[in-house]
Amino acid sequence: MRTVGSMWLSFIRFANKRTKNLRGLRRAGISFYVSILRANIFLPPPRVILIGPPKTGTHLLSDCLSLMPRMMFSGRHFALPDFFAQGEPRDAQFELSKPPALDEPRLRAFLEGCPQGMFVTAHARFHVALRDLVKELGFKQILLLRDPRDVVVSNMFFIKREPWLRHHKYYAEVLRSDEERIMATILGFRSDHAIDRPRASIREIFEGYAPWLDDPSTLVVRFEDLIGRRGGGASEWQLAEIKRIGDFVERPLSREQAQRIVRKMYSKGGLTYRKGIVGDWQNHFTEDHQRAFKEIAGDILIKLGYETDTDW
Repeated sequence: MRTVGSMWLSFIRFANKRTKNLRGLRRAGISFYVSILRANIFLPPPRVILIGPPKTGTHLLSDCLSLMPRMMFSGRHFALPDFFAQGEPRDAQFELSKPPALDEPRLRAFLEGCPQGMFVTAHARFHVALRDLVKELGFKQILLLRDPRDVVVSNMFFIKREPWLRHHKYYAEVLRSDEERIMATILGFRSDHAIDRPRASIREIFEGYAPWLDDPSTLVVRFEDLIGRRGGGASEWQLAEIKRIGDFVERPLSREQAQRIVRKMYSKGGLTYRKGIVGDWQNHFTEDHQRAFKEIAGDILIKLGYETDTDW
């Protein structure tokens, strides 16, 4: 039987992927779900926060967590710019040496609203104030990563497919081919046109998350280990990863429990699901794409552990 948390995740994806007319339904669903959560006062600690760049597999890991014993999604998701202090630019990218000020009281109240035994999801670049706050509030923190080359391809197809997304108009009306769209996703683009807002390069996106790797209290989970055989990974790695996550969030799992989670969590109904295949970039990158990626983000790929050099 599906948990309330996993059913909620399916609902929110359905509401998000439809037209704006369903956004009111989504808001009503959030209010209803949160009212249910407030009645669940017997879940044991800890609170958990799942941090990762977009298109790294947040839905997959959310499903995994929500299927663990006495663990639920809190209904809370945020991007860090949601909590920039008044007057700070709303652009999600920023220099790590000069981070924007956060509205810390509001962020604290938001995170405190996550009960014990539940998790929050976030697209949040490293920020000292966020790191310190989640530690103070006793969150267990997970960083989700995926090969940035696969993220480029996944992101390109997602933006191309969904008219409600930022940058869709630029991808649809200015860029004329998938090759151009992949290159734009690698390099990013600035606001030298009137049709859309600027987009960060793949380097700018991932270098903002890389400092979380140096935080010893953060568990690093990789999409490639979690996806399993259906996505081009390995079944034994997948089971081992699920058990490792369970241990980290204080929900130790037997092999049989991990296998049940595997059977239930791989859902093709997710909002951002397309293929979820490890190494799919090789089916779409041209030599020009590879050259551009190495020039702009080859060192980030090495830092994240996806290559040992630029000879790929």
